[in-house]
Amino acid sequence: MTQGPLTPLNRKEPLKELKEHMSASNDNTQSLTAETANAIVSALGALVFATVRRLPPQEQQAFAKDLAAMAKAAEKSGETALETILIDLHKAAVKAP
Repeated sequence: MTQGPLTPLNRKEPLKELKEHMSASNDNTQSLTAETANAIVSALGALVFATVRRLPPQEQQAFAKDLAAMAKAAEKSGETALETILIDLHKAAVKAP
């Protein structure tokens, strides 16, 4: 069964600002800095790349199209940060095959 994103792209309320560590579950956490955020986006790109490589060609194209559609929806909603990340993930999906 296919499932869409867990958070809607048309979310109206802003996310709460993170002022503490990303996780309080252990002592090995990092503050959410620009460097950490960039690392998260890079890790997501790597995950997309590795995942798409394992898919049949038809599924690879569908995966990339889904990311493009989500980026377009984020653009329509004015969520430029999300749009940018989704575009980066789309690029990773297209480069994977």
